[in-house]
Amino acid sequence: MQDKFVVGITGGIASGKTVLSTCLSERGAYIIDADLISRDVIRLPEVQAAIKAAFPTVFWPGGDVDRTALRAVVFDDEGKRLRLNEIMHPAILTEIRKKIDEAPQKLVYIVVPLLFEAGYDTLCHYIVTIVADEQKRISRLLNRDTISEELAVKIMRAQISESERITGANEVIVNNDTPEAFARRAEELHEKMLEMAK
Repeated sequence: MQDKFVVGITGGIASGKTVLSTCLSERGAYIIDADLISRDVIRLPEVQAAIKAAFPTVFWPGGDVDRTALRAVVFDDEGKRLRLNEIMHPAILTEIRKKIDEAPQKLVYIVVPLLFEAGYDTLCHYIVTIVADEQKRISRLLNRDTISEELAVKIMRAQISESERITGANEVIVNNDTPEAFARRAEELHEKMLEMAK
């Protein structure tokens, strides 16, 4: 990891992290997405066993975790949410470290919703926080996921505040404008990070 320049991308749910990472990827950037890694990690036998012990009701009859049911359970109870994080994040962190080491480029972006909460910020040389108006985020979330507005608000309230994310960041990108404007910001960011990584 010592020869890599790691840029952390974070932001609240539905702020635009995936859109930014897609824009960067289209420009040849190497992206490590914690959400995608979590989908693999959750299938590991040891992780499934720990989840089954803590949340026995969130499994499909075939044995896989019902992610929608799990999300509903943990965002209704802070203790359960923290327990799930304790199960998942060590395995996700291990995989992210491995992917950073194996990256074919010096510049590596890691996209992590809980960058600060789970300590992933310690991996980063530079941190970018994406922010967007709360109502825009709720609207995006309802359009993207089949959840209620009540659950959308619970998920947002469970995350750290925008001000905490902004305080911990080296750079803030506001995503309230057009997709074209956001894509231009992504391009500017990537050019800047390429220079910093030299």
